[in-house]
Amino acid sequence: MAVLPLGYRCTELIVGTGRVTLSRTGGGADYGAYALLYTTRPVDGGVEAIVAATRPEDTDPAFNLAEPHRYGPQASETRPLMAWAAALNEAKANDRGNGYVERLATALLTTAWSIRMVPPPGAVDLPLAAWEIETQYLVPLRHAGHTAVRIGRLIAVTAKET
Repeated sequence: MAVLPLGYRCTELIVGTGRVTLSRTGGGADYGAYALLYTTRPVDGGVEAIVAATRPEDTDPAFNLAEPHRYGPQASETRPLMAWAAALNEAKANDRGNGYVERLATALLTTAWSIRMVPPPGAVDLPLAAWEIETQYLVPLRHAGHTAVRIGRLIAVTAKET
């Protein structure tokens, strides 16, 4: 597996409230399933995308993400999202610079954002939810209307009354 550069590493707990989209996704390169969260938040000068993951069984049972699909990986995954992106993009592993991390972040953002734009079966769209993540990477980029993407581990997400 590719060794990820440390240039964009960031360890920070953040919380927020807003629209959240969740889906069970993953697989490929011998990886299991993730419960993937996508949301956004306003930041100075733009919109930051939040892409975070946890094991599907660690989400609220009401979201129905723990049950494996008849397609896709049956087992759950615990390795970091950037490791999954690197494994799926192994052909680009010789490029170890910050451009490599930006391409991996763009691939994860595209995956998460696409779940909101074209929801797969079983996707959960919460108009209002509280969330908490542990940031692992913060990558400035311009993609799909975002100015940065924050990638990390999903700690909690709770639906709120609208």
